[in-house]
Amino acid sequence: MDSTRPHGISRGYYERMFLIPTGTDRDNGHRAIVVPLLLLSCVAVFLLTRGGDRLESYEFSVRYGISYRYFEWWQPITSQFLHGGWFHLIMNCFFLLAFGVVLEARLGQLGFLALYLAGGCVAGFAQMYIGYWMDPSHAGVPAIGASGSVSALMGAVFALHPRANIRGYSIPQFAPAMVSVKWMIAFAVAVDIIRTMRGGSGIATLAHLGGLAFGFGIGMALLGSGILKRNDFDVLFIFKQWRRRRELREAIDAVGGGHAGGPIAARVASGGDFEETTGQRALRATIASAHRERDYTLAAKLYVELTASLPDATLPADIQLDVANELARSARNADAARAYGRFLERFRTHPAADDARLMLATIFMRRLGDRAAAAATLAGFGKRELDRDRAAMLAALRSECGGAPA
Repeated sequence: MDSTRPHGISRGYYERMFLIPTGTDRDNGHRAIVVPLLLLSCVAVFLLTRGGDRLESYEFSVRYGISYRYFEWWQPITSQFLHGGWFHLIMNCFFLLAFGVVLEARLGQLGFLALYLAGGCVAGFAQMYIGYWMDPSHAGVPAIGASGSVSALMGAVFALHPRANIRGYSIPQFAPAMVSVKWMIAFAVAVDIIRTMRGGSGIATLAHLGGLAFGFGIGMALLGSGILKRNDFDVLFIFKQWRRRRELREAIDAVGGGHAGGPIAARVASGGDFEETTGQRALRATIASAHRERDYTLAAKLYVELTASLPDATLPADIQLDVANELARSARNADAARAYGRFLERFRTHPAADDARLMLATIFMRRLGDRAAAAATLAGFGKRELDRDRAAMLAALRSECGGAPA
C-alpha cells in the first residue's frame, strides 16, 4: 500500500525483497477460485483507471484512497483495489498469489475473502489513525494498494503454517529459490519499522504492520477457539512443543539426567547385567512423551543421550524406528546407524525391518563410506525375494559394494 501525494505515486513496497514469490510448499495442488478473481479485479481496476494515470489526479486518489482528513465509508474497500503503477500492481499480485492459495485451501472461499477484505480495511484504518497520531501533517495523504490486505494474509500464514517455505525467483539472479516464511516476514517487518521510524518514504508502512498483526491475530483466534482444526504445523503447536521441551529438560535435570556426573551416567551391575538407573528410566519416559507429542527431534536427542550411558538401549519398535529416521534426516549418520542396528537386532520380524536394513546399508555405504559394514548389512537379506522397488535398491547397493554376495 502506497501513500499518494499531489505530485505523484510512490513506487513499490517490495523493491528490496530478495525473492519474487510464486507459492508455498503447502499448496498441495489446491485450485483456488477467490484468489484469481481478486487478481483479475485488481488488474481490471488498474486498467479502468488508465494504468494508474488517473491516480496522478489528487482529487481522484483522495476520493477513492483512504485518508484521515477526507475519509468516506467506501474508502477502506476501494483503496485496496487501486495501484499507482505496474510495479506496484504486479508485486502485490505475486504476493497475493503466493500466500492466498494456501489460505483459501485452509479457510475456504468465504473465509478467505472475509480475511482479505477485513485485513485490508484494518490496515487502512491503522495507516489512517496511527499515521495521523504520529504525523498530523499527512492527514490528507491518501493510501492505496492491496499490500495491506496481502500483509494480513502473510500474518495468517505465519499463524497457521509457520514452518512453510515460500517458492519463487531470487533477485537479481532470477533463479528458482525458496525462503522460510518466518524469515520473509521478519525481513518485511524490519523494513517497515525502519521506514516508519525514518519517515518520508511515501509508503504506507503502518498499513503493512497493521495488516500483519491483524492476520496473525485472526489466525491465532481461529486456532485457539477451535473454529479451525489444529495440526502439527501451526504456531500454537510449536509453542506447545517448545514448552514441553523445557518441561522435559527440567524433569531430566531434576533427576540428575542432564549432566555426566548424575545418575544417568551410572550403571549398576547385577548378576552380570546392567540395571537401569532412576535417571535412565526417567529419560526413557521423556523420550516416550516426546514421541507422543510428535517431537521427534527431541526424542532423537534424548535417545543419543541415553545411549551414551546405556549403549544397548532399545526403545519400543515404533519409537526406535522414528528416532532412527529422525537421526538420519538430520544427518547424524553414526547415531542413525546405531539406532537402525539396534532396531534390527531387536525387531527382526517387524514389517519395516527390510526398509530399516536398506536404510542402514545406505548410511554405511553412501554417508559413512563403510563398504564392509554395508555388505554385511545387505547379507541379512539372503536370497529371499523383495518387491520391485526394494529389489532395485538392494541391487544398486550391492553393486556399489562391489558386487558383494547375498
